[in-house]
Amino acid sequence: MREPKSVFVKGFDDPEYIRIIANFKRFLEKWSLDADFREVYEQNSEKAIADSGLDVEPEAIKLILDEEKARNLQKALTEKSLTWKDLPESYVLYRAFIQEKLSFREKLRIDLCAPKDSLFNAWRERQERRCWLEMGPSARSMVQAPLMFELSEGCSVGCPFCGIAAKGLCGIFRYSEEHAELWQDVLSRLHRLIGDAAGRGTCYYACEGLDNPDYEKFIKDYFDEFGVVPQTTTAASTRNIERTKALLRFGKENDPHTDRFSVLSTAMRDQLFSSFSPEELLMVELLPQFPEAPCCKLTKVGRNRNDEQTDAVGGTIACASGFIVNMQEKSLRLMTPFVSDQKHPTGEWILEKCSFTSAEDLEEQVRRMMSQYMTKSLELNCCCKAACDFRLEEKEGRIWVYGHAIGLALMDTAIRQDTLDRMLALLREGTYTGYDILDALPEGTIIAHSILLLKLLWEHGLIDQSL
Repeated sequence: MREPKSVFVKGFDDPEYIRIIANFKRFLEKWSLDADFREVYEQNSEKAIADSGLDVEPEAIKLILDEEKARNLQKALTEKSLTWKDLPESYVLYRAFIQEKLSFREKLRIDLCAPKDSLFNAWRERQERRCWLEMGPSARSMVQAPLMFELSEGCSVGCPFCGIAAKGLCGIFRYSEEHAELWQDVLSRLHRLIGDAAGRGTCYYACEGLDNPDYEKFIKDYFDEFGVVPQTTTAASTRNIERTKALLRFGKENDPHTDRFSVLSTAMRDQLFSSFSPEELLMVELLPQFPEAPCCKLTKVGRNRNDEQTDAVGGTIACASGFIVNMQEKSLRLMTPFVSDQKHPTGEWILEKCSFTSAEDLEEQVRRMMSQYMTKSLELNCCCKAACDFRLEEKEGRIWVYGHAIGLALMDTAIRQDTLDRMLALLREGTYTGYDILDALPEGTIIAHSILLLKLLWEHGLIDQSL
């Protein structure tokens, strides 16, 4: 059996290794994107494998798609009655490939996306803790990038499920001599200010990257500045097949990484399968985003949010805790993910949005927002407002905080429930300073314990002092 290798390495060249993983991946994509193919597989797996035209090991496929076999395998591996060397080669190599992607995502979230500025990094970590309480394990998929760019204003695709509810395309930041100079100056300044983490974002957000005819030129400058090719998610991968292939080659040759293609219809799925070999899409995640796809599961956010339930809480597709720079609009906004609700229908908490006139002005605005919103510690003489919907409970001498998803024990010191209720009510009103809240707590409250609780709530991103 071949030993698992790192595929995300510049210059990796083992055609047979890549063929094995790519064929395995393509088979699973057909199963998740094609209802007819899945039906054939469920009726006769051997026939489906033969008809697929893909060179895959039937038993390896079954270890993924057969729930009982998957459970038995996990049990056997846990009990060590089986080892990885006893399993089909393609299964082992594909699982290693997936684990490599997941491990790199963790590295992004924990390390590579951490700004060098200590206050910025601490603010980002507080938002991450809040997201865990609000969204649970799904927050693990958010890398919390500190900086993202938009190279156009609006989007031409208009996906009905758009989680950010992007407006229609109304302007494109073309790569003129003037714009190239501005772009390169912006990258350089923000690189110095934020550190290498500034290069771990994207060049799209509430827009379609491929709407910009010069997208590749901007990407090249980005790579020259950071040594990183930014990840691309696109809903326009089939608009110009050769252009898309060239973009994938640029990434593979310079900085192998995962890109993502939104698959919007059966026709688009079929075109992707016919136009790209399994090897060409090895580093691309195909997202099933049309109703006929068996694995289609759209987040209830943005245009896909149902506001008939006024108290409904959905998810988010946001993955940045930091700055979004729109080069066409010349705007800057500071944002962080938030559960989708009536106040935050797109799953974003936008703390501020402003305009800039030059690269120097943009840097000044970023510095101002960092100073204003990314404070060192809780200030009791400033207004303290509940940043999101949470509750506090005293249970057996411990104080628990509960978000929409999970609960967490914050401290072991007992504080009466009436004190917790009063503190939370005042935080929700959002008009009182920390000292006001402490003064208004029930008689007999141990103030030192209450101050500690307020500080712990702040550390978990649950108190907002950005007013």
